[in-house]
Amino acid sequence: MSIVNFRVKKLSGERTEMEARDIPNIDVSSNFLILSMKKERDKRIGDYLLVNFRFNVRYKPELGNIDLDGYLWYTDPNLKEIVKEKGDKVELQSDALREISNAILRDSLLEAVDIARKLRLPVPVNLPKVTVKPKEVRFPKAA
Repeated sequence: MSIVNFRVKKLSGERTEMEARDIPNIDVSSNFLILSMKKERDKRIGDYLLVNFRFNVRYKPELGNIDLDGYLWYTDPNLKEIVKEKGDKVELQSDALREISNAILRDSLLEAVDIARKLRLPVPVNLPKVTVKPKEVRFPKAA
């Protein structure tokens, strides 16, 4: 199973005039929606599932927002067993849905981090923080 050809078709970001430093608590939420999917064929990779999605980041209070529309291709040697088209609906096995959802979330968050930094909004993920416990820390002196 693999995700190939992750693409952003449309992106937008907006910052309001409100200053983040004046707000004690900022709630940042991100969400995505799979809009549609269908089986397609590419001469290089063979059959794949085209997945269209929308991703957004919202800030409360309303500091701004970030929106992405995009698509990805999902491939698997057993695509015929994993994806079933029934009329105007597509049935998908849960492992495939998990992999697609994780890819949308991961790659969209990476795009949103870049946009948030450019708009000077809080990034939509919790970044790791270093804590130092000893009272003194020693390092070699540079020459």
